[in-house]
Amino acid sequence: MLELIVLCISAVANVILALLVFVNNPRGIVNRYFFLFVMALISWTVINYISLYPFLLPQLLWVRLALAAATLLSMFLLLAVNVFPNSMPAYKHLNRWAIFTGIPVTILTMTPLVFSDLQYNQGVAVPIVGPAILLFGLYAVGGLLLAVLLLVHKFRHSSGLKREQAKFALVGIATSFGLIIFSNFILVAVFGSTILIPFAPAYSLIFTVIFAYIILRHHLFDIRLLIARFVAYLFFLLVVGSLYSFITVILSYLLTGIQPSLTQILVSAVIVDILILFVQPLRAFFNRVTRAVFYQDAYETKDVLDKLASVLVRSTNIDLLANKSINILSNALKPEEMTMLLVDETQKDGQRLIYTGKKKPKALVDFSADDLVGTPALLFTDILEGQSGRLRTKMQRANIAIIARLETKGGIIGYCFFGYKTSGSVYNQRDIDLIRIACDELAVAIENAVRFEQIQAFNETLQQRIQEATKELRTTNSQLQRLDEAKDEFISMASHQLRTPLTSVKGYISMVLEEDAGKITNVQRQLLDEAFASSERMVHLINDFLNVSRLQTGKFMLEQRPTDLSKVVAEEVDSLQSTVRMHALKLKYKQPSYFPLLALDEAKIRQVIMNFIDNAIYYSTEGTLITVELAIEDAQAILKVIDTGIGVPKNEQQHLFSKFFRATNARRQRPDGTGVGLFLAKKIIDAHGGSILFESAEGKGSTFGFRLPIKKLTPKDTEGTK
Repeated sequence: MLELIVLCISAVANVILALLVFVNNPRGIVNRYFFLFVMALISWTVINYISLYPFLLPQLLWVRLALAAATLLSMFLLLAVNVFPNSMPAYKHLNRWAIFTGIPVTILTMTPLVFSDLQYNQGVAVPIVGPAILLFGLYAVGGLLLAVLLLVHKFRHSSGLKREQAKFALVGIATSFGLIIFSNFILVAVFGSTILIPFAPAYSLIFTVIFAYIILRHHLFDIRLLIARFVAYLFFLLVVGSLYSFITVILSYLLTGIQPSLTQILVSAVIVDILILFVQPLRAFFNRVTRAVFYQDAYETKDVLDKLASVLVRSTNIDLLANKSINILSNALKPEEMTMLLVDETQKDGQRLIYTGKKKPKALVDFSADDLVGTPALLFTDILEGQSGRLRTKMQRANIAIIARLETKGGIIGYCFFGYKTSGSVYNQRDIDLIRIACDELAVAIENAVRFEQIQAFNETLQQRIQEATKELRTTNSQLQRLDEAKDEFISMASHQLRTPLTSVKGYISMVLEEDAGKITNVQRQLLDEAFASSERMVHLINDFLNVSRLQTGKFMLEQRPTDLSKVVAEEVDSLQSTVRMHALKLKYKQPSYFPLLALDEAKIRQVIMNFIDNAIYYSTEGTLITVELAIEDAQAILKVIDTGIGVPKNEQQHLFSKFFRATNARRQRPDGTGVGLFLAKKIIDAHGGSILFESAEGKGSTFGFRLPIKKLTPKDTEGTK
């Protein structure tokens, strides 16, 4: 009874693990090999037990079956270990070798060449070994040893989770099969003792428990999903086994009057459950065999659609997509010919013919999309009588059996032409369903590919236009640069040429004002003052242009010398007082009592100060006050020219210090301005290491000025020409 309990517990534990692994991923090669290995292990333990207490069959046959199960156990273990744990074989040809040698050895174990007979010693059956026992031992034991070596290799050359999996698998195999080999082979073959054979199921249970630990501890499989699936299988097996046992007992008692023992009932129930597990794989196997023999045109619709979906998802080129799709459907349906006609507005005739052969199908040349307008989505040649004789004639001449329309919500994409089957059979309902589904998927994929091509064409056209526009802009920019250089050259030349006569004019006016040519009247003096002021402004303007020209040519240099900025500002304010009076304005200078000397380019700084005050004069209204302030704040010299004039519009302030820019209201107030004064002022102040001050509000006035760093411009640090 103890032996039977050990066997049942071991068998149930192994079945649980095998089902957990298999139902998780029936397609996974590791799962399949592991499932077959555990089934072989269960078969071996059950048959091994029955060989000690035989029924139905002779004891010698049960012993030989145990050897066959042991051979399969070794083979499936080797197959599983070779691909464990990531489905990639460690050695490509090992699986083929294991199968091609394992099957003959399995057959050999059923012959007298391994165990020729049994001899009984005190009621215990002892096998008589044959000449082929060594071959069996080499394969069975050698396969187990090779599996162990493979696990050792994987353990040494892996890391992380894979290393842990290999380690526990190695421990499980070494422990379980070490005990099994010792008790079932070494003791039997060497010492002729079978005393430990009944405990073999307990040894396999060690292996089961360790692999269960791998599952739970190291997440080799999804345990929650596996348990959910296993419960369904377990209840199914329990119900079937219980019903079988109940029916067996009743029928045996009613028909023979013999009541089976508990051992016989349990063993037969386990065998029935094992056979049930193999029903589905065996049915699938024989279905494939019978289809291959009797129905060569058979195909799996799901496999065909999976292959087609893979192509449709990965391909964006229409010709490549269509050709691959034609090949997949042709391999499944086996038509004599298959062609695709697509609506294509980019072609001259508005359509594109796609085929897989080297030669264009001549019979399809006469077909056009217009011939198929208004026809059903699936058009069969054989049922066209009375509907369209002309179309039927065309289809027969082209040897076309079915025309399927490719259509999406956006409209008709094209048509697929299917020739008659090479086998001579007709298209059945499964073929038609496949064509419908495939054509729907094809239509969507081709529409997406067409849109992709349109986007690519648009991108190429856009890129070409951008390149052309860029080229045109570069040409225009080059022309503008040449014009700008010509303009700068003209300004420089004109400024130099105007400077000499203007200096003479200014000098002669000054002589007249000083009455070197005789006394002048007050009216004459007023007119001459205006002429002198205008000539002075003209000289300053010419100097501005010359400095701009120097900036353009890189010849703009500062001539810094110790300068009393307070005095320079006072002189510029005094020189502009006459202009202030002519515009009916007031100009006030808040001069500091003390101001340090700074290393400045006096002439250029005068230009900046004069420009700020001059702008304030011309853009202020009569009767207003212009204030000039000079002070020291935060170790900086700060000059401000404050007016209450027209101000600068807010949206134009960011461009104010650009070359030749003038605000809109400034152009109306003073049309003769040039727009270089503020540009040049900023350049001069920047060259001194300072910064421009500017605040303005349209209609309320402006503040122009600058900041100069006193420490940096102290004469002892910056004396000399820079």
